[in-house]
Amino acid sequence: MKIVLLGAAGFTGRAAAVLLARRDEVGELILVDYDIRDAKRLAKALSPKCRWAMADVGKPMELSRLLEGIDAVASAVGPCEEYEKAILISCAAAGVAAASIGDGTIEAEDRGEIDRVFRNAGVPGVAGCGMMPGWTELLAAHFLEAGDMSAHPHRPAPTTRYLFFSPARFGGYAFLRGVAKGITGAAPAPTGAPAGSYFALPDGSRIGVPEGKAGTRLGRIVGTAAKLGAVGKEFSAALLLWTRGGMPEPAGTHVAVAGVAAGDRFARVEDPRGNLGAALLAETAVRLAARPRKTTGLLPLPELFGREEAEEIAARSGARIFSA
Repeated sequence: MKIVLLGAAGFTGRAAAVLLARRDEVGELILVDYDIRDAKRLAKALSPKCRWAMADVGKPMELSRLLEGIDAVASAVGPCEEYEKAILISCAAAGVAAASIGDGTIEAEDRGEIDRVFRNAGVPGVAGCGMMPGWTELLAAHFLEAGDMSAHPHRPAPTTRYLFFSPARFGGYAFLRGVAKGITGAAPAPTGAPAGSYFALPDGSRIGVPEGKAGTRLGRIVGTAAKLGAVGKEFSAALLLWTRGGMPEPAGTHVAVAGVAAGDRFARVEDPRGNLGAALLAETAVRLAARPRKTTGLLPLPELFGREEAEEIAARSGARIFSA
């Protein structure tokens, strides 16, 4: 199979490239990035099956020229609020299955539009194949136990999604920019989440960081962004990227933890290497390229991967899933 990986030189893209290059099913892997030099270096370092290309994925014509004869696209491009919809629609218009890393919830109207384009093209697509959304959806569907609902059978506890991460070891500029621009204020830690400082996002999910300098710095980012508006958010994102190496964290802190909580129930996946989101993106792209089913449209991730499959992906990445 032939797979195109967009955003190959980024944090998630590099990890996904390594995983895809190792797959026997992948006969050709095209690494695409706006920085052609980084894409070329990565392709040469990985495998003879890798090629490289440059494209501004925000321009449909540049993307469409790369898609002829391609079985699936894996997009690790961020920030997704700017690029995800356009990339998915461009892939569908070319009749190519596509998976996107995602870093937020797609609005219902946009999701409906993307779904229609994929259905009309007769190909499948999946949005949100990273940590949140992505692993949070798999955890909610397959690992968050129903619990005792006898007291309020018609009013189940709302589900809270969260991503806890190490600022020094997780994410590139696009991810940190999204964090700095998105957080709206301090929030309590969800049930079962690692100890740390948590902040609310507009869609109700939460971002968490280890206690200490990381939490203090993110708290200051919130205050700066509120005072200076869009300019303050951009400056705060750059400041977070430049200074994240100076944020000590407790021994044993995982690179990332994705989780869901509902009342006193929870499920989480602990990612000690920081490559679990990339593993899910790569696995989804391979699954879509193989087309084991003829389903088309924008597919829910839990329909592609059941509980056992999710556990296998996590185990291969050195991650562990807990639920209670």
